[in-house]
Amino acid sequence: MAGQIEAVGSNVSHFRPGEEVFGCLSRYGRRTFAEYVCGGENEIALKPVNLSCEQAASVSLPALTALQGLRDKGNIQPGQKVLINGASGWVGTFAVQIAKSFGAEARGVCSTRNLEMVHSIGVDHVMDYTKEDLFSPSEWEKIFDTLDRAKKDCFL
Repeated sequence: MAGQIEAVGSNVSHFRPGEEVFGCLSRYGRRTFAEYVCGGENEIALKPVNLSCEQAASVSLPALTALQGLRDKGNIQPGQKVLINGASGWVGTFAVQIAKSFGAEARGVCSTRNLEMVHSIGVDHVMDYTKEDLFSPSEWEKIFDTLDRAKKDCFL
């Protein structure tokens, strides 16, 4: 969700009415298509001024998915080699940037038409899945697969 704060409770200290915010409100799941919603301070953040509300609302879920996958489930560490399959997609673009922010070496996998874009978001190496053999198991400490819908766990 994204929007402008209408009112705050007496215990709220981080936000004021009129501020623009965005976030994932757990009590609503994916259903925040509403004129008004109620959320906690730990579920929202100030909206970046250079994003529209529509853009900010679309950021929360894929960014949180990538963060939880890499940090919480994958426990990535500085210096680890992480292969990100689907690096040009919704979750993958965030995964590349999050992996880099944790100090990991990130290799992004995408199609030919997305090579330049994936390179531009900070990946160390980019691979075209239509031309290269992707999975040399000894080469990767972590493989974050954003594309395999059959798996419950993004890590192989």
